Amino acid sequence: MLGRKILIYGSIGSGKTTFSKETFNSLPLVELDDVNRNLIEPGNSGYIQLKKNLSNEYFETDGQINKKKLKINLFNDNVFREKIENILHPLIFSELQKIIEKKDSYVVISPLIKLLSNKIKFDLKIKVICNINDQIKRVELRDGLEKNTIKKIIAYQESNYELIEPDFIFDSTGNLEEQLIKLKIFYD
Repeated sequence: MLGRKILIYGSIGSGKTTFSKETFNSLPLVELDDVNRNLIEPGNSGYIQLKKNLSNEYFETDGQINKKKLKINLFNDNVFREKIENILHPLIFSELQKIIEKKDSYVVISPLIKLLSNKIKFDLKIKVICNINDQIKRVELRDGLEKNTIKKIIAYQESNYELIEPDFIFDSTGNLEEQLIKLKIFYD
C-alpha cells in the first residue's frame, strides 16, 4: 500500500469515516470534516473569517460558532451556502495541501467532492453509499438534526458526486460492523 493516495467519499451518515478507519488504519487519515472543525475554532483562520462575515446570531455567548444553526441555514439558503463555501473551502483546501504535501501515502475522507475535483490526483477513489433511511437514523443519533435538514444535506452532497468516478463502491447499509466483517473476509 506504499505510496497510495486514496479518496473515500460519501454523503453525511454514509459510514465513510468508520469504513476508512477499519479498512485503511495503517495509513494517515485526513478527514476534511475534522480540518473544517479545527478551522472554525475560535482564533483560527476560518473562525476569524466567519466572525467578519456573519451576524452575531451565528455565535454563542461564549464566542463559539452555533454549528447547528449554521448547518441548518447552509442547506436552506443557497446564497448563504455559497458565501460560506467561498470563505471556508479555500482554507480547507490549503490546510489539506499542507497536511498531504509531506506524505507519500494518505487517505482523504470527504463529503464534498466539489472541493477536491481535479485538484488532487488519487490512485484509488472509493464511494461509500448507504440506504437513506439508515443515513438519516445515524445522523439523527449523532448530530440531532431534523430529518428534513438531513435529506437536504444528502441531496446537496450527492449532487456533486458525478464529478469523480469511483473505482470501488462500498455499501454500508444495515449494520456497518457486519458489512466490514464481510469486507475483511473478502480481502482474506
